[in-house]
Amino acid sequence: MVAQVPQPEFGRRLRKLRSELGLSQRDLASGAVNQSYISLLESGARVPTLDVVAHLAKVLNVPLRDLAGDIDITTGPEDAAAGRAELVQELLATSAIDQGDLEQAEERLTRILATARASGSQHATLTHGLALDRVLEMRGDRNARYELLRDLLPVAEVAGVAEARVRIRVSLAAAARDIGRLDEAFTHVEQAGAEIDGTAFRHGSEHIKLLAVHISVLADAGGGAEIVRLVNSMLAMAEALGSPSISGRAQWAASLALAAAGETDRSLELLGGARRMLANPHTSLRDWARFSRAAVSTLLDVKADPQMIEEHMAAARAATAAESGTEAHRLAALEVRYAIATGDPDRAITMAASVDPGKLMGLDGVRFRHALGSALAQAGRTAEAVATLREAAQAAEDISAFRRAAQLWRELNEVG
Repeated sequence: MVAQVPQPEFGRRLRKLRSELGLSQRDLASGAVNQSYISLLESGARVPTLDVVAHLAKVLNVPLRDLAGDIDITTGPEDAAAGRAELVQELLATSAIDQGDLEQAEERLTRILATARASGSQHATLTHGLALDRVLEMRGDRNARYELLRDLLPVAEVAGVAEARVRIRVSLAAAARDIGRLDEAFTHVEQAGAEIDGTAFRHGSEHIKLLAVHISVLADAGGGAEIVRLVNSMLAMAEALGSPSISGRAQWAASLALAAAGETDRSLELLGGARRMLANPHTSLRDWARFSRAAVSTLLDVKADPQMIEEHMAAARAATAAESGTEAHRLAALEVRYAIATGDPDRAITMAASVDPGKLMGLDGVRFRHALGSALAQAGRTAEAVATLREAAQAAEDISAFRRAAQLWRELNEVG
């Protein structure tokens, strides 16, 4: 299907129908149509193709004509058949996501994306690519996500839509950070920041996400005063939106960064606020698991009270039990650090044997090796401790986390 629907009339109809049904943009987002794209459609910043309109009409349970308006929607039989087949695949992928079968969702979205690329449609490639990005993020496949977003960025640049470039650069910055490419992550943050004020994302949830990624990159690299200024801007922007979910995520990001910057009291205050805001039925189990693991990591970094750590550790264990693979490895790595914090180095060493360090990217891997090295030192296994701490220090330098690297080299000298 190749017909297009005129804007901004379509955006007004879409917003009106969604509001009448009492749906949020997030509720309407599904399959290859994400929340950011819904926002762009409603603002008139993007022009939908008819296949997107057909998908949204089905989700809204309204006739296509009610949403598309008075346009010629006649298509040839080949276009119609292709559109139906693509819609079926999208719906199957959505169903797989709803059922928690992310592997099947990834397979279907990968096929849809390949078809879009072969057709030369920039819109379809970006739409389906971003849907696949979300699934890869949910699966915790950081390397695959990074490679996908790198492939999508040139498409967004050719498409000439600033929102698409910003959206992909923000996600690519996060993906680069997660695999330890902090210099590259900072480059994407700067480029997205230079454009975002001229887009529909200005002062919205995507802008807050950009600030959160920027703050996290600075924190991982050992940044200081700039973190506090950006945190204040991000929290004010989130509060202005009036969404507990967005404010909760902003406080979550702020607490992690402030802990790294040495602002322990404020970090713990914001962590408590994030937990209260995110402890609601609208937070997915995966997001709750991610928050709980991040909270434990932060509390361990600031050497918080063991009882406080245990509360979040219990939540992380319960939420992660429904997951597998990489997320289970991240929880196991936290268990190693937690055992050290509670004075049980032997248990930490035993648990470390179940962790595959190759599945822990970036700072996660550095923290794990640091904890294991500390456990080995406490157990009197000095030679192994020195080797492990040296690996941690070198890994920290490789990802430009120089402050943490300096800390590790000091600890290594004390052990050796």
